[in-house]
Amino acid sequence: MTESRPRFQVVSSVATLNRAKAIAYGRGLTLTEFVLQAIAKDGNDEELKRLVAEDIATRKKTGTQPKKSDD
Repeated sequence: MTESRPRFQVVSSVATLNRAKAIAYGRGLTLTEFVLQAIAKDGNDEELKRLVAEDIATRKKTGTQPKKSDD
């Protein structure tokens, strides 16, 4: 059984959203990865850091295509 992936929203101005996207893209991250890393860094909590690292490692990248078999 797969784990449920709840969503959360951050309410901000369009300018803030666009700037955050630009920074994330410049670092080779998705916006979600960028926000999760910021939360882990600023949260100053070892368990939160571990959970975020696991979450980023196991999450499916948006827009990735499944690999085709060579059959």
